[in-house]
Amino acid sequence: MGEPGWNYFPTLSDLDGPHPADRHTALGLDADACVELYRKMLLARRIDERTWAWNRQGKVAFAVPSEGHEAAQVGAAAALRVGHDWVCHYYRDLPLMVGLGAPTLGLLLHVLAKADDPHAGGRHMPGHWHDGERRVLSSSSCIATQIPHAVGLAMAEEILGTDAVALASFGEGATAEGDFHEAVNWAACSTLPIVFFCQNNGYAISVPAPLETPVDVARRADGYGIPGESVDGNDVFAVLAAVRNAVARARAGDGPSIVEAFTYRLKPHTSDDDDKRYRSREEVEAWRAVDPLVRTRRYLLARGLASEDAIAAVEAAVASEVAIASATAEGSPDPAPAEAATYVYRNPLGSHVIASSDGVPPRGPAGLLPRPAERPRPAAPLEWYDDGADEVTVVEAVRRTLAGLLENDPRVVVFGQDVGARGGVFLAAEGLRVLHPDRVFDAPIAESAIVAAAIGLAVAGLRPIAEIQFADYTHPAFDQLASEAARIHYRSNGAQAVPMVLRAPCGAGVHGGQHHSQSVEAFYAHVPGLKVVMGSTPADVAGLLRSAVDDPDPVIVLEHKKTYRAITGPWPGPEHRVPIGRAVVARPGRDATVITYGYLRHVAVAAADALAAQGEADVEVIDLRTISPLDREAIQESVSRTSRCLVVTEDVFSFGVAAEVAAWAGEACFGDLDAPVRRLTVPDVPAMPFAHSLESVLLPDQAAVEEALLELLAY
Repeated sequence: MGEPGWNYFPTLSDLDGPHPADRHTALGLDADACVELYRKMLLARRIDERTWAWNRQGKVAFAVPSEGHEAAQVGAAAALRVGHDWVCHYYRDLPLMVGLGAPTLGLLLHVLAKADDPHAGGRHMPGHWHDGERRVLSSSSCIATQIPHAVGLAMAEEILGTDAVALASFGEGATAEGDFHEAVNWAACSTLPIVFFCQNNGYAISVPAPLETPVDVARRADGYGIPGESVDGNDVFAVLAAVRNAVARARAGDGPSIVEAFTYRLKPHTSDDDDKRYRSREEVEAWRAVDPLVRTRRYLLARGLASEDAIAAVEAAVASEVAIASATAEGSPDPAPAEAATYVYRNPLGSHVIASSDGVPPRGPAGLLPRPAERPRPAAPLEWYDDGADEVTVVEAVRRTLAGLLENDPRVVVFGQDVGARGGVFLAAEGLRVLHPDRVFDAPIAESAIVAAAIGLAVAGLRPIAEIQFADYTHPAFDQLASEAARIHYRSNGAQAVPMVLRAPCGAGVHGGQHHSQSVEAFYAHVPGLKVVMGSTPADVAGLLRSAVDDPDPVIVLEHKKTYRAITGPWPGPEHRVPIGRAVVARPGRDATVITYGYLRHVAVAAADALAAQGEADVEVIDLRTISPLDREAIQESVSRTSRCLVVTEDVFSFGVAAEVAAWAGEACFGDLDAPVRRLTVPDVPAMPFAHSLESVLLPDQAAVEEALLELLAY
């Protein structure tokens, strides 16, 4: 195992030695093409140097240097069809962006986080690019998360019938992450057209490579049954040859490969890193002696591909280009403050539309709504059904809806754990694979990869519906949901939408125990950029699912498993849709309002009916249907009118959906309330217990709702 100060100096290629045949000739490159490789490497170096200087001058708060990686990245870019193949990059990939032809001014505007930054509009740190024209997907700072996005992108291109390839670029440190394994494993199992391009620079920040992976990354390919090749990453021709071969293999339908380019970062990990703590100056200087720019320049001169004067002209032109672009970028305006809260959603709904008279976004919802007396009372959102339709269960409504979506929209893809031959653990996708074998398929049991693949499929233009067996199992995918799916539209400055759907059964009451009974909606409702819905009836479940597929934003569709076969209702027809962001009056009333969702809608209606039959009260029941964005107007209208509010959920008492709804009702309806807003929830326990005697005492039931309402009415 390696220790700090280990001697990382792998064997170099023979770029500087005698050749039986010139390297560029074997690759089919003429003199102009070789000089262009050098020009792009040099341009990347000069942009990197400008970024570092800006950081030292206090003009840029953070910098990620790429000095030393130029040959690896420019060589890899040269193997791709720009604008045809997909690229999932990581934060040190400036030379890759230059190699793909990204304009210098745009790259420098991105470094300075200017308003005209074409990659992020000032919303993302330097080194996190989005480029729709070059099919570069926005990345985050979380290492390895971009790698399984390539799975979805490659999968989409296969479904669409193209020969496009996805290249996933990363450092060797990322291979210690589960996302790396999940992506390579799935790509190998499905023979997907991906090139996994690892730039091994010897250190994951300060941790030497032997402490990250016990073998070279390329050797790990053997475990997946795919080719792996290690190359000298400071030799642009060696990298180009290796990546070109891997791309050709992928394009021919022969599946993925791993290419590992050994290189070195000549500067610290970032501007905040003190690399003297973990590597010697002698080691750094030894690598400077094999600087990829020096080696490539020497090759051009030795082979007569360019004269000293010609190279000097290239160097002068690059210096002038960077100087002019730098001056322009420095003089460009910063983003307007009002932009901070824009592009949260592609399709904003309700109170998520941020507005402010002074151009500064408010630090909460966009102001209280008018009091009911000051505005026309809106008509209650009504459910509509075909009176002659047949009765269906909730799970049958899901199945029919999925079937209709697959039949009528060739963009729809249904996949996940056991959804293929089995049709899902609750049989919601039963029989669909037979009808659509190319668009209904099983995924490995790898929740993070499932969500990441859905992101890639959505970005590539499809409409993925991914299923996780139980909502409890979405937690391994939390990073992909919260850091990736929810943020791509925002961090790409509104350029890239992620129209994906994640379905998951949730809820308790079926004796599923700790890992099959949880209510997870609050986790995801907390994340701006995600939409979270949960229907309670066959019509609402079907309508919300269709609307989720239509929506350009990522939508989590939760289905309470207790409703699957216990709740029946009319089938609303194949075109029925329920608007996301709108609650429904499940039962009208005047004395108090119960706000709930999921299976508890039916419990609350039964409790309200019982109190009415006893002559105790006339209670209104609001079914939220959409957890986020919350229908604040429906809550305010009902509670202001009835003057009492009880929020009933299966989530725990503290920091959940009930807490948010209660806070809004108290804030918006304070002057109309005749009693404190109350919550009836599951106590603060870490998980739902298995024994019936324990589970049943925790869950709100009809008797508990009636008792809470009577106490509220008596206040």
